[in-house]
Amino acid sequence: MEKEKLLKAIPILQDLDEEELGKLLEIARPVQFLRGKVILKEGEVGDTMYIIEEGMVEVSKTLVMKMGRDDYQDRDKILTKLSADDHAIFGEVALFEKGKRTATVVALTDCVLLEISRPNFLKLAEENPWIGYKITRNVAQLLCSRLRKADEDTIKLTTALSIALGR
Repeated sequence: MEKEKLLKAIPILQDLDEEELGKLLEIARPVQFLRGKVILKEGEVGDTMYIIEEGMVEVSKTLVMKMGRDDYQDRDKILTKLSADDHAIFGEVALFEKGKRTATVVALTDCVLLEISRPNFLKLAEENPWIGYKITRNVAQLLCSRLRKADEDTIKLTTALSIALGR
């Protein structure tokens, strides 16, 4: 019952009833990561989504920085921190697309996560189309929101660059 309460607070799962949450829990595997461990690595292919049950993680992206005339270095840029208190998930795109991870996620504290794999999710959605529809619809809304924010950030950065270059 405690895990169902946790799941019900996750925005992409908020429409699921108790029975549907129970079915989702059947495919979710609890995993633990110690503080400092890499959970996801940018550029690696992944097929799992994670729900933070306990702990906090840091999401970062690698940027190429010019250090000198012909000297470039990779630097990690912290994008955000996510915690169980935020009802946070990450890696949700992997449920729908077999692609490379777009960021690195590292455990800032010891973490307990619920891991859902794409094959298990697709099987659940095939056997329970209404559950699959609800989750897919909610993930689409989440991704639209993130895309809208990315567009706004791009406009801000483009404007700042134009001003800086005097154009």
